Amino acid sequence: MNPIIDLLILLVLLSDVSQSPLVQAGHVAKAAFASSFSPLSRAIRHTAPRTSLLLRRLANSRNPVPSSERDSKAVEEVDIAIVGAGIGGLCAGAILNTLYNKRVGIYESHYLPGGCAHAFDRSVKIGDDLKPTTFTFDSGPTILLGCSKEPYNPLQQVLRAVGVDDQVEWISYDGWGMIEHPQHSLKEKRWKLKVGLDYFENGPLTQFASSSKAMEEFKKLREITQPLVTGAATIPAMAMRPGKTAIFPLLRYLPSLFQIISNGVEASTGTFAPYINGPIFTVSDQWLRNWLDALAFSLSGLPAERTSAGAMAYVLFDMHRENAALDYPRGGLGKVVEALVNAVEQKSSTGKNNGSRVHLRHHVESINTNEEGDRVVGLTVCKNGGNKIIVKAKDGVICNAPMWSLRNLIKNNNALSVLGSGNYAPSENIVPQQSWMTLSDKEPDNGRTGILRPRPASPVADSTANKSLLERCDFAEMTGSFLHLHVALNKTGLDINLLEPHYTVMDRGLEGDGDGPCGELNMIAVSNPCVLDQTLAPDGFIVVHAYGAGNEPYDLWKSTSNYSFAESSTYEGLKEQRAIPLWRAIESIIPDARNRTVLSLVGSPLTHQRYLRRPCGTYGAAFEDCLKDGITPIANLLITGDGVFPGIGIPSVALNGASAANGMVGLLEQWLCMDKLKSNNLI
Repeated sequence: MNPIIDLLILLVLLSDVSQSPLVQAGHVAKAAFASSFSPLSRAIRHTAPRTSLLLRRLANSRNPVPSSERDSKAVEEVDIAIVGAGIGGLCAGAILNTLYNKRVGIYESHYLPGGCAHAFDRSVKIGDDLKPTTFTFDSGPTILLGCSKEPYNPLQQVLRAVGVDDQVEWISYDGWGMIEHPQHSLKEKRWKLKVGLDYFENGPLTQFASSSKAMEEFKKLREITQPLVTGAATIPAMAMRPGKTAIFPLLRYLPSLFQIISNGVEASTGTFAPYINGPIFTVSDQWLRNWLDALAFSLSGLPAERTSAGAMAYVLFDMHRENAALDYPRGGLGKVVEALVNAVEQKSSTGKNNGSRVHLRHHVESINTNEEGDRVVGLTVCKNGGNKIIVKAKDGVICNAPMWSLRNLIKNNNALSVLGSGNYAPSENIVPQQSWMTLSDKEPDNGRTGILRPRPASPVADSTANKSLLERCDFAEMTGSFLHLHVALNKTGLDINLLEPHYTVMDRGLEGDGDGPCGELNMIAVSNPCVLDQTLAPDGFIVVHAYGAGNEPYDLWKSTSNYSFAESSTYEGLKEQRAIPLWRAIESIIPDARNRTVLSLVGSPLTHQRYLRRPCGTYGAAFEDCLKDGITPIANLLITGDGVFPGIGIPSVALNGASAANGMVGLLEQWLCMDKLKSNNLI
């Protein structure tokens, strides 16, 4: 055994280094390289299953063994059980199966994997056609950075590490269209945000800035935040792990860690506020501040001052560097999800078939523990059709469910005490604070019903330092929800080559109407992916996806949250009313879109709540309330997902998934895995 590793393990046993500045710097590396807008021949290469994932099964189980001890329940045994097949859970499972030879079972309630990033098909009969026409839609984000070119973001790092990156073809493009005040003849602005060196400075910043200071402030801001990124660029996702031993894999990257914390640990691991409001730096130009808020809102569902400093630094770096590019996967985000599922189910790097599986339509009812509650032993899962199985997890459980769901998954009172249940109301009475608060009356001029709630200024009121894990999960602030409009259009006579692959439409302008870019349904993303990839729709058609991410207040939908009522005409009427800004955004790009429509689907906060099991349909946790890592007081229970630092976004949860996977194996095993990946130029 390597004597250096022996020494490191001994140090782990003798000291608690989880609060070390270097560990905190590692957290910044997570945030800086885990940002996204909602990211050949090789020693480790595996053959993907040939059968299409979406047609393979509705659900499956591996030869369940009847158990008289469990009544009619079957028993399944795995090394590690994962709750939820979102991107974080899939990345964790792919790494554990492929690199660590673990038998993994991922259990997902939905009939599709991918969580908020899943893709889905819808078919419709058009005209006199005898057969229906099928269209493919993305449900998740449509802009990624760092997938086609180095430095790679954590998602691409995981795909490379587990040997399925060749299953995803990235299409690069150079920017997106901006439309402000659509269909307003006097106020409308149209411009393009082109990524790359100096394009922003010489274009929109020069054209729209409120003052002559804007150029100097933007350049200085990039300079000050650069250490957060340049250091993080050399620290791979596979170097992350949660808990007291987090620092030791990071020792391989000491110069980068010191570079990251050059502005101080707190400023490096916290929000972007010190970089725009002082004391580190102050941005005074109002247009630039609005632009930074718009970028931040697409990352976190909150303005810049409440978004991760590392995530903001990465976006400022990657969008404006030489040879910068935006990325979209050919075939849609579903291809990324399918590649990760293949990595979970393929043979390991040693050629072993571990029998790992992603089980769809398998709802996790509980995370089971021993009687004392200090160790998880598996899951109780309800299959489609109502049959239940007991999953025995030899090594532990990774929970990729939303953080607010943790309490309901733990049924053992002793385990709840270990997690810090506290002496407050039972789970059904817990009401987390939401980022949006509902106005008592609609604003007469614009009909808006909600505004962003100010974050408490008092450090005592806002502190999570003395809260137990369950308290932090139960009461974490929920950001706003989604509103989606998916449409399939007849493209006859439409030259889509004149259109951009993506637009950001500011319904009330970048400045908003007293509420800035982050106001209710102001910022609408419009994905037009057929400009890049026509395979998403049959010949003669295109698909378009307009959505407001994090700017739809859930409270508007509370009265319709009964699922039987959600089928009623009242619910459909509310969807039609709330989708008006989304239609306006699409029509600002394709004026006769409604006349071309052959299929339209509106997804509401209730859609997210019901099918994706997102409490209140939330975008995710407010950055300030994210858990610092996925460790829990129960040693073999880890948490991953957008409730764990650095929070919301596909690259963020990919990184958390990698960290959780590494946390399920020993330090030495992770170190040796990193050695192997490095020898194959994969990190």
